[in-house]
Amino acid sequence: MHFSYIFLILCVLLYTLNTIHANDDGFKRDKTHLKKDPRDYTDRDVDSLFEEWEDNDEDILPDDERHDYFLRRKDRPMLRPEDLVGKEPEHVMKLSKKGQTLMMFATVSGSPTRRETEEITQIWWWGLKNALYDVTRHVIDNNRILLVLNDGSQAFEIKDFLVKQERCKEVTIDNRPYYGKGATDEEKLKKKEL
Repeated sequence: MHFSYIFLILCVLLYTLNTIHANDDGFKRDKTHLKKDPRDYTDRDVDSLFEEWEDNDEDILPDDERHDYFLRRKDRPMLRPEDLVGKEPEHVMKLSKKGQTLMMFATVSGSPTRRETEEITQIWWWGLKNALYDVTRHVIDNNRILLVLNDGSQAFEIKDFLVKQERCKEVTIDNRPYYGKGATDEEKLKKKEL
């Protein structure tokens, strides 16, 4: 008999909880946005629509296909100081800039007009794009361009390509100049003295 009272109280309690949750708006999705004009949506309608959209969204891109992949990567190599001892500065910079955005400058030799600079650097840019480097080019002066790299570890490979070009005077990475075929010996000596 004692168990029957406990069982009855338990059933009444479950029935009460079920009734309370059935009337609670927090547990049900409000789909009033289906009947309204989109211009009349309230914040609650928009939130409900967004939740429904997210629940039905199955087109999630893999991590490596997202545009901000390099910014979100958690598997960047950890640099330990003992690994860097005796390495060339370029190699150290390559390791430290991996997966980070890097800006580098390139100077066109001679005294070209802005249009000539655009034409010359457009050829360089296409060469880099054909080699599958993700580079953005901006002309900032009559003879100078800014290259933005999404992966800074590629900077020295791009620098090697640019300094081999006939009209490339100088490539600058982190305030360190590298001279190309277009630079004269006098300019190289002047910079080394500074």
